[in-house]
Amino acid sequence: LLAVRQVFWRIFLFYFLSLTFIGLLVPYNSPKLLGSSTASASPFVIAIQNGGIRVLPSIFNAVILISVISVGNSAVYGCSRTVQSLGAQGLGPEILAYVDRKGRPLAGLAMSFVFGLLCFLSAYKDQGDVFNWLLSVSALATVFLWINIGICHLRFRMALRLAGRSTDELVFAAVPGIYGSLYSIALLLVVLGLQLWVALFPIGAKKPTASYFFQHYLGAVVILVFYLGHKIYYRNWRLYVPLQDIDLDSGRRDVDIELLKMEMKEDERREREKPWYKRLWNYWC
Repeated sequence: LLAVRQVFWRIFLFYFLSLTFIGLLVPYNSPKLLGSSTASASPFVIAIQNGGIRVLPSIFNAVILISVISVGNSAVYGCSRTVQSLGAQGLGPEILAYVDRKGRPLAGLAMSFVFGLLCFLSAYKDQGDVFNWLLSVSALATVFLWINIGICHLRFRMALRLAGRSTDELVFAAVPGIYGSLYSIALLLVVLGLQLWVALFPIGAKKPTASYFFQHYLGAVVILVFYLGHKIYYRNWRLYVPLQDIDLDSGRRDVDIELLKMEMKEDERREREKPWYKRLWNYWC
């Protein structure tokens, strides 16, 4: 719960505020910003240079480099555990489920490192084209991912209601409820539709081309191919699980719902006894 609440502040501080300041400090038509592929094209570095601070741009580039390494480490961690989970569930080769005595998914790590070698393509002479094609594979993956998250949340809440249970037994419930999921699904479907339109009818081009289409919509094609391939290989043509068959309890730390409710009510009682400023701090942080 604490981690979920901190996400709001992290997004607000590191994305919203920083981009707001960059928009105020860096002109949209800055020659340093346009047509450059070096680290100096970073809008953060440009803002610092425009402020006349000499040493800080190099320090900031070092911070960006460390952050990139951190992101890479996090990506390897997440990828290896996801691959291991697929192997453990029978959705991938059994070797991917292997975990050593120290809890490390070695096969998943190996797969992550192999695909990580694609970074050396940045040294290729046509690195721009390579980057565009790799980006086309992964660009829409996040959109499809969040559509699925919204659908899963929506059907989970529907199954919870069908079972005669309420959100009182949940440690954290989304503030907008199912309406937030419905809004996100609708908005992301609009994004997919607009992206398809741009891929079919490129802006400023005389006629559409197959190369332009796949550079902007290849991710959707790849996801569709993998989805159909999975259905054909496993011969599982069920599109969804009926609401009454959805398992609402597996994987929960506490399966005694009544005990969980009592503990949550006790936590709420202790929270109400605290001063208002402490309640406000605990709610947001």
